[in-house]
Amino acid sequence: MSTCEDCRASGDLGSCVDLFHILLALDHQRLQPWGPHHGLNVACFYLQHPSQTTESTLGGQWAMVNGYLDGGLEAVHKLAADRVDRNRSLNHESRPFPAPPPRVIQSTMTIEDVSVDGTFPAEGYQTRMRSWARAIAAERA
Repeated sequence: MSTCEDCRASGDLGSCVDLFHILLALDHQRLQPWGPHHGLNVACFYLQHPSQTTESTLGGQWAMVNGYLDGGLEAVHKLAADRVDRNRSLNHESRPFPAPPPRVIQSTMTIEDVSVDGTFPAEGYQTRMRSWARAIAAERA
């Protein structure tokens, strides 16, 4: 495998996109501990892999990571619910989130680290997710 252009993960466990698809499959089963972290997973992945999304979405992803660091999963779920409500309303004008600051240091933790061995084991998952969110925030501090 080859090193990821976006986050510099080694690629030893597969591409970051492949790992993300494995994680999404776990998320969508809505099982503990993966399901409740779905919004945070997506935010962390896209902030570290901007080539996989549009710049216009990154502000919302940055808000998710900061919301999690300030208020835990409850804050992430509230942000996600607010976005869904705005999208469902007849008034589709949404308040854009400010763009995240630029990366100033290289990633110290990636989806590869969160996956451990490519399977995202349940044991220690919440701790790894908190570490990943902190690492992403530190990249842009």
